[in-house]
Amino acid sequence: MINLEEETNEKQRFFREVGKRVQQIKPEYTELVVKIVQGFTIDTQPYEGFGYFRVMAWTDAEDQYGTEVVKSFKGIHYFKNQKLVIPLDSPADQYLYIELLRGISKKDPGTSNGTTVMGRAKIKLPPRSSRREVTSMVELVGLNNGRCVVVKGRLELSMKLHRYVM
Repeated sequence: MINLEEETNEKQRFFREVGKRVQQIKPEYTELVVKIVQGFTIDTQPYEGFGYFRVMAWTDAEDQYGTEVVKSFKGIHYFKNQKLVIPLDSPADQYLYIELLRGISKKDPGTSNGTTVMGRAKIKLPPRSSRREVTSMVELVGLNNGRCVVVKGRLELSMKLHRYVM
């Protein structure tokens, strides 16, 4: 005669041992790779000559990343696919903030070192599950003399999330 109580205990012990898969949690790191192709600005006071421009990008105001300075002529800036790799430390990072800076400007000195913000953009990041590259033309905005928001230029860029496990 089979003891049903012993058989039930044996089945439960079997399920516990087989069902216990120890899941090792491996830390996953996510980086945002931003490629900046080109940009242009709409300048109300055109400057006949070269300008020096740089793009600054960040998801967290404490850690800002910048491209190399490029020389432009008549408002068109070729960044030659410059890459910025921005680590996404927090799941709260939802937006990419971008500023296009002009340096060494005699007509609009801006700050003591001559740097002027030409335009800003706030871009929603791709979903964390995304595996494809997102390409877009982003409008840069700024304030005019009447304190109204106006389009100051555009920036062509692409974004891709890169995930890896260490």
